[in-house]
Order: sequence, then structure tokens, then C-alpha cells
Amino acid sequence: MYSAFGMLRPDTNFTVEAAHKQLVAAFAGFAVTRDADRVVVSHGEWWIAVALVTGEHVREETEGLLGHIAGIEPDEAVALASSDKRVEVWTDVPDPFMEHFDHYLKVVEVLKSFDGLLAVDPKEPGLL
Repeated sequence: MYSAFGMLRPDTNFTVEAAHKQLVAAFAGFAVTRDADRVVVSHGEWWIAVALVTGEHVREETEGLLGHIAGIEPDEAVALASSDKRVEVWTDVPDPFMEHFDHYLKVVEVLKSFDGLLAVDPKEPGLL
């Protein structure tokens, strides 16, 4: 099971529509579907979701995460903490043999291609 957060600056160029287009291009042979603020990449029984999450709780959680991540410039931290939006990536499908780890990394790489998005591991706070 994999997860990631894409913390967003207010000036990010990330959109769900653009992410959907890039994920379709990156995952030939996979089903890539979009529903409002969520994109799901699937292949067989395995899937991974990418969703835009909005709310005041995002600011609070971002501030908490930033306190545990080394190497972020103070100005960058202020900008990220001012946003009430983030991207969440997750799958609940077990992957005991890591057959889909590269697919997870590819989703993260697509996210990292957007300006104003900082990809982090929310479980072991650190940059991806």
C-alpha cells in the first residue's frame, strides 16, 4: 500500500485535468479515469488514486508535516502552509512483492512535474 502528499503552493500550475492528461500519457495500457477532483489509474485488480483535497485541515496538517521535513527553505514553507489544498495519492491494495512500486513512483514523478508542488511521504515525513 502506497501513499504520498503533493503539498501545493498557492501559485501552483497543478490541476486535476492536467494531471489526468499526464497520467493517461504515462500509463499506456492502464485504465485512467477521472471523476471530479479524483483520477484513478488501474490495471487488473490494482489501482492508485490521485485526488485534490481542500479544507482548513489541510493548512494545519501541512504546518505539522513541514516541521518534520528537512531542507525546505523558510519562504517555501510559508507559501506551502498558506494553501488550503493538497494532492493525495493512495492505494489500499497490498503489494507484497512490490510489483506496482514503479507505478507508484511514476505517479509521484508526474506530480513532481508540476510547478509549485512538493511531493512528500506523509507516513515517514520526507521529500519524495
